[in-house]
Amino acid sequence: LVWSLWRCNQQSTMKVSFLVILSGTSLALFVQYRLQVVIGSSPIPVFLPDLPTLPTSQHKLPTIERIGENDLVGPESLAVAQGYMFAALGDGRIVRLQERDRNLKWTTLARTGGNGLDDVCDIWSGPSDVRDTESICGRPLGMIIVNRSSVDQNYPSWTDEEVLVVADSYKGLLMVTGIFGNAAQVQVLAAQATAETKNLTLLNGLVQTPDGSLYVSQTSQDFDRRRIFYAVLNGRSTGRLLRYNPTKRTLDVVVDSLFMPNGMTLSHDKSAILVVSGVQILSYSLETALMQPFVDVMMGTGDNLKTLTHLPTGEPRSCYWAGYGSKYAQPFNLLYILADKPWMKGLVQALVPYSILIELIPKFTAFAVYDENGVLLQIYRDPD
Repeated sequence: LVWSLWRCNQQSTMKVSFLVILSGTSLALFVQYRLQVVIGSSPIPVFLPDLPTLPTSQHKLPTIERIGENDLVGPESLAVAQGYMFAALGDGRIVRLQERDRNLKWTTLARTGGNGLDDVCDIWSGPSDVRDTESICGRPLGMIIVNRSSVDQNYPSWTDEEVLVVADSYKGLLMVTGIFGNAAQVQVLAAQATAETKNLTLLNGLVQTPDGSLYVSQTSQDFDRRRIFYAVLNGRSTGRLLRYNPTKRTLDVVVDSLFMPNGMTLSHDKSAILVVSGVQILSYSLETALMQPFVDVMMGTGDNLKTLTHLPTGEPRSCYWAGYGSKYAQPFNLLYILADKPWMKGLVQALVPYSILIELIPKFTAFAVYDENGVLLQIYRDPD
């Protein structure tokens, strides 16, 4: 009897062990399949700066008015010229706004994905593109106004016009003409990097230097905008600083191996380009072609960056305004916890649906103001 009980116990233990091994192996294979085949990710460790401490004194943003709610969806960048403001939206549209009789009105100029897509694109897919329409509709990110002759060699400078240059996550570097009339047209300036055949993904920030050169940031070569957080978790520095080559109509690689480059702006003395890179701001010297830190660590993940001559209070001061996407500060940050743990990042990517993953990122409606030397002056945030 004792022998029989012992045998039964051994068999049960072996069955449990077998099931545990089988389950563990199945999970490992599933995770591997999801990462390599479905997502296309192979996470590596990234060592981020230590979490800073938010200043105890923070300015609350004044009462915020929501403009065009449920229509002006997912605005990413703004440009101003001749009394108009232009906005790049999440559904692929570029709209022109103007104040009339103390009311703000707007008109759709174009959609970067093309015309005739209203039935597909009028319902925005949201940040995680739940309807899988973003690559069809287009996703304009960075946007600036330039003289057409500076980007279009076939256009005579004596009849110059102001145009929008747009960095689209799917369509490449674009030019929008006729922006002050009713017949705007979208043209592709460049869709590939010089000597490459693969179309560019996730073009983001734009800046034009005094000599007319147009620089573009490419946030990732492996992921597009709709899966941008996968690029963060993947940890590979595949971002680049590019310069438009109007002769070849391609983009030359200026600096590569950057981690998540995003918004850009020209320094006050116009000698450098400041580039948001993850939770840092870098400075690229136009004279020496060297890249070095400008802000070692921000209180949030960086997004857009602007060169301004006044503080939010209106007080004159040379400064930079940096928009934050999410908080990166004490006492806790999920990105910081995961950054140097590739196995954990792999599990998160493989097992958590992307739409849920995006919702887990704490929202942080804030922007920081830095002085000419990159010293933090103040943080402005909406506590709600």
